[in-house]
Amino acid sequence: MKVDNAFDKTKLLQLLSSAYALPLQSITFFPEGEDSYGYIVVSETGEKYFAKASTSVPDTCLQVASLLRHQGNISGVVAPLETSESALSIPWHDFQVSLFPFIEGESRWDLWKVGKDFTDKELSQTGALLATIHGCPDTIASDHLTVAKYDLPLRHELHTVLETAVKKGPSQNQYQKQLLEALVTHRSSILETMDRYDELGRSAVASQTSFVITHGDPTPGNLILDAENRLYLIDWDGVCLGPPEKDLVSFTGERFEVVLERYLAERECDVSLHTDIFGFYIYEWTLNEIRDYSTKILFKNKDTRQNEYDWDSLQDYLPPNRELMEDGIAAIRDTLGKCGVLPKQWRLDNV
Repeated sequence: MKVDNAFDKTKLLQLLSSAYALPLQSITFFPEGEDSYGYIVVSETGEKYFAKASTSVPDTCLQVASLLRHQGNISGVVAPLETSESALSIPWHDFQVSLFPFIEGESRWDLWKVGKDFTDKELSQTGALLATIHGCPDTIASDHLTVAKYDLPLRHELHTVLETAVKKGPSQNQYQKQLLEALVTHRSSILETMDRYDELGRSAVASQTSFVITHGDPTPGNLILDAENRLYLIDWDGVCLGPPEKDLVSFTGERFEVVLERYLAERECDVSLHTDIFGFYIYEWTLNEIRDYSTKILFKNKDTRQNEYDWDSLQDYLPPNRELMEDGIAAIRDTLGKCGVLPKQWRLDNV
């Protein structure tokens, strides 16, 4: 959850109206997301849009989403609208702001919050959508795609956080004090988790798996079903060329097999999936959450409410639950074996 910034949104509404040649009437903060600010924008005739203000989304990500939607003809991809000058974003203060169609519906995260979930049929839809995206020829977006690396993004930030705790850096508020104490207590566990993560990364590199176009973050908040049960995938900030496991890991768990079976049925090629690549991304998620929330609390946040939210969110990852992650990896291996998509060499070695 994001706490709104202090900038006057009246100017932003005027800029959007002018750039997109739309009669926009109102703008309301939407308190979801982590790294960007979202706003629901309504026109004088009642049409809804979603405006996203970010300092970290490259234009290439917006371009790839647009190409997948329009050249790839993938209706489930929610792509940015073009301005009157064919741009995909406009500048505002330190941000780049993009305008998207607003999808009326419920995200999987919305359902989770009230104790519900996607049905098996709806989960199956996600498998089909991912298969369509992964099967899209990368030549559609080849000039814009970054390539995933089996290494921790912003690793230096995590090291800075750990060093700050060891050096007992000054704390300005209760959340910084609590965090520094927790980091000292759990430092060894974090470093052991990093060692295991790097081990899985080396195994992932050795697998030489084929890369596909990946969304990068198809988590529950980014999957939306509209009133007619059509599935949409939003938030293409992390789109890149990477292994299929990078997207599929978001569906591992109790009903992973539902997603996987439909995914495999829709892919028009033989697919081998690697347990260690899934494990790599499971560990990466935990380390990234520790890095991200710690960095915000120690160096970025200026709002007590944001600190409170980030501290509460961090509790799920500090200390890292290695046992839970390893159990998850073992369960994934079992599912891959049942579906017959473990690499041939692994099956031969474990007969």
